[in-house]
Amino acid sequence: MTPNWIDHLPMDARTAMRAAMQPRSFVRGALIYNRTEQPGGLYVVRTGTALFQIDGANGRRLLLKIVRENELIGEVVAYDGKPAPIAVEARSVLVTDFVPAARLAELRKLHPEIDESLAAVATQNLRAVLSAIEELCLMDLHARAISCLKRLCADVEPTTGGAAHLDITQAEFASMLGASRQATNKILGQLEQKELLKRNFRFLQCSWKLRQRTAHLFV
Repeated sequence: MTPNWIDHLPMDARTAMRAAMQPRSFVRGALIYNRTEQPGGLYVVRTGTALFQIDGANGRRLLLKIVRENELIGEVVAYDGKPAPIAVEARSVLVTDFVPAARLAELRKLHPEIDESLAAVATQNLRAVLSAIEELCLMDLHARAISCLKRLCADVEPTTGGAAHLDITQAEFASMLGASRQATNKILGQLEQKELLKRNFRFLQCSWKLRQRTAHLFV
């Protein structure tokens, strides 16, 4: 389980944050909030996964991340409390702990370390958004797919043989690329023919070769 920034707070701040948490659960497919709604507070995922997506006014969505156990949703509420162009949907049965926005604001005043941690998270998120913009605007689909696969591989522990098991469906991967299923599957098929990954209905498995090479070597 990957620690989040709450886990790294000093004991008094960490204890205060945990005391403010309220359990909230969602069924698979439940919309936690959309682009017109305020998150209302901070969610800590305890079990299950959620889809963190840019929710376009035209109904299209760009999957930015699959939020997993012990990761957080809704940090943006700490700054302006306004809706973000983001939709968060339960990918499975989802169990969370929730810190209401008003209580989070009180804790920020009492514990400056919380503010510092939130600022660090904002910086990380900005860098991630800039990387996504680079991929979408400056890379063709093939290079974008390789870059995205390598980024996903970096977030998981390799198997004994050096492969990476990615808990992402082909449809979700296409949404992450901002591409059609057909175009995405064509690229995945080419990589599979080169024995660089294996496709399954519910996951992708990348070989150690794909993990170590750079995008231009796959053209």
